[in-house]
Amino acid sequence: MASSASQSEVDCTCPVCYDIFTDPVLLLCGHSFCKDCLQQWWRQSRLQTCPVCKEMFLMAQPPRNLALRNLSDTLRRERSQRANSGSEEMCSLHGERLKLFCQDDQQLICLICRDSQNHKKHNCVPINEAAEALRAKLNSKELCLIIKLGWFQAQKLNNDKMAGHIKLQAQQTERTIKEEFLKLYQFLRAEEAARIDAVRKEATLKSEAMNIRIVNLTAEISSLEDRIRT
Repeated sequence: MASSASQSEVDCTCPVCYDIFTDPVLLLCGHSFCKDCLQQWWRQSRLQTCPVCKEMFLMAQPPRNLALRNLSDTLRRERSQRANSGSEEMCSLHGERLKLFCQDDQQLICLICRDSQNHKKHNCVPINEAAEALRAKLNSKELCLIIKLGWFQAQKLNNDKMAGHIKLQAQQTERTIKEEFLKLYQFLRAEEAARIDAVRKEATLKSEAMNIRIVNLTAEISSLEDRIRT
């Protein structure tokens, strides 16, 4: 029976505050949270995501989980009854119930211990009050860690997106540079071919003109030689 009750408390424990649900709400991903815990998570993380699986929640308000609320209320009453029953631990010195917590010595004590010399001037509070304070402190630290984790995960997601964008931009720029230089190479090759062709044509024309001049000079020389001989 105790094992069943323990398992039920595990099933009815909020993943944020690690206590039995108070006014639980249900997200579309199937995870449930205390309404106040979820609202506080959303306010501090600035992301309307599930604290467990990080899935985005697009609705304005999550629906209340009435069945889970009823079960949680029942478990809370049972836990309170167990705390008020005779199952408390007994003081080994005085045989009285341990109803107080000595904050100076950080230990459970009974009413007689409080009035003894060892604890007379110490700050002693009821167990429930001390447990609630410690639970609130632990829950606050846990919530801060969860929120910080969510913030870091969001930053990592943004950085991953930015890194992907930078890589894509670099690839596009590299491709553009290659295309521009390819166009430049093609232009330079065409310009080189055109200039070489022009030089060759000019050389051909000059060579033809020079050959004609040589032929004419050869004819003049031959004519003069004939006249000299005669």
